[in-house]
Amino acid sequence: MSMRKRIKTAASFAAVSVSALAIPLVGAGSAHADSQSGCSYPYVCIYGGTSVNDPIVAEFRDYTSYYQSTNHKNFAVVNTRNQDTVWLRIDYGSGPTYTCLTNASQPNNSIGSSGTLTGIMISSNTSC
Repeated sequence: MSMRKRIKTAASFAAVSVSALAIPLVGAGSAHADSQSGCSYPYVCIYGGTSVNDPIVAEFRDYTSYYQSTNHKNFAVVNTRNQDTVWLRIDYGSGPTYTCLTNASQPNNSIGSSGTLTGIMISSNTSC
């Protein structure tokens, strides 16, 4: 094998190796979430009406193993967290109903409701 061919082969191998290393580094940046509907990452926001166009009236961001008490009638909620799910305790007049919001990368990460939100729990589970 000529010296020129060896250098070309080595250069090609090095280029492939460097690009293979770059793929995970580039992919790691995609986990960053941004704000949604005025709610900044990494918060779960409650809006004072059934639309995300209403003003934000409360924000949560801590994991808990219990429902944090809250009391909001006719509300909307948005989850901007990357991998965490959010459990909501909602009362429609006949006792509590439990609903899960997916993380920010999924389509079901928000809700608007005419019920009364009585509790919220942020979970490190990645799916409902």
